[in-house]
Amino acid sequence: MTTQAERWRAVRYQARTYAERLRDVADEFVSRDEVVQVVGLAALCREHVLIIGPPGTAKTSLLDQFRRTLDVRYFGYLLTKFTEPAELFGPIDVQRFQQESVFSVNTHGMLPQAHIAFLDEVFQGSSAILNTLLTLINERTFHNGSRIEPACLLTLLGSTNELPTDPVLAAFSDRFLLRCSVDYVAADEIEEMLKVGWRHEQQAMLRQADPDSADADLARFPLAELQDLQQEVINIDISGIRAKLATVIRELRGEGVEFSDRRAVKAQKLIAGSALLAARREAAVDDLGVLAYLWSKSGDDITIRRVLADHDIPVGQPMREKREASAIELDLTEIVAADGGGSLEGRREKVARLFRLSREADRDQQGATDLRERIKAAYHAALDDLRADSQGA
Repeated sequence: MTTQAERWRAVRYQARTYAERLRDVADEFVSRDEVVQVVGLAALCREHVLIIGPPGTAKTSLLDQFRRTLDVRYFGYLLTKFTEPAELFGPIDVQRFQQESVFSVNTHGMLPQAHIAFLDEVFQGSSAILNTLLTLINERTFHNGSRIEPACLLTLLGSTNELPTDPVLAAFSDRFLLRCSVDYVAADEIEEMLKVGWRHEQQAMLRQADPDSADADLARFPLAELQDLQQEVINIDISGIRAKLATVIRELRGEGVEFSDRRAVKAQKLIAGSALLAARREAAVDDLGVLAYLWSKSGDDITIRRVLADHDIPVGQPMREKREASAIELDLTEIVAADGGGSLEGRREKVARLFRLSREADRDQQGATDLRERIKAAYHAALDDLRADSQGA
């Protein structure tokens, strides 16, 4: 029988692995840590994100990188005012209509069957599209003719150049609980952006040249484990920060920030998700930093960040904090002890984790020669096991 301590150890392992996936995505971009944090938190809490920013700020590239780290079905599309509903939800099943006189849409490979969806220029959709999306977002269902089908959607990621002013579109916009603004990189980061961007272009050309081998060795974070973590969010203790949360919300409303009761209640789930991402059982005051992404009206984000700063609550903490050698040592022990269930995918995941741990130790623990050598030895041993399994498969 599994004890509470053993169960939490497994949950902590999953949470730290998921957080490491997010750090890997953030490492592929310049000044996009906050966007990655918000998107990762949204997927963990089954909420939706609106990313606001001008064209050419790597929104699509970042979200594509994020979804490729997860073992999920993905659907992405650029909306225009001419986009037809069938382009998102699927074409009419003509054969069924002819044989059974039943109107039905074939949703195979389309948005209703996707776990993660990205809609660029989301407010350009027609009223028919937006109404259907509203049902998908709110109820996770899709009205397919006379049937109501459950949708697989975990999170909808929408992007736009600016927030709509039309009251009808504003109501739809409010269904995106999380907001994140992006802009072009700062002047002193342009050189780094060019270097990283060129690496992305090279990788894209390689994938185009050999699509079958693209990401063949990528150890994706399993959907089942993400769903386990989603269920674990409800077990995080947030009672210790509830009074502080109430104080901050009162101050925000006193400052004129539009912070509805619905957003206030939903904020608790995001706070719990933030704690889980940090592999903690209890929420801390720092987890209230997620409030910075719950604004609904332009300008409110600035006020929210100011109020949070007044309470010494950090926002957008760096995803790569230098850890003590003892923490890295603990990770090494856990990874080596894990057998990944004996599966090929599990061994691939073990190799990936040891590689990342080795890279972290080389970067932050240059004086810990023995630790670095043991990590590299464990990595090469795990790699040999993986190669042996691959040849025998």
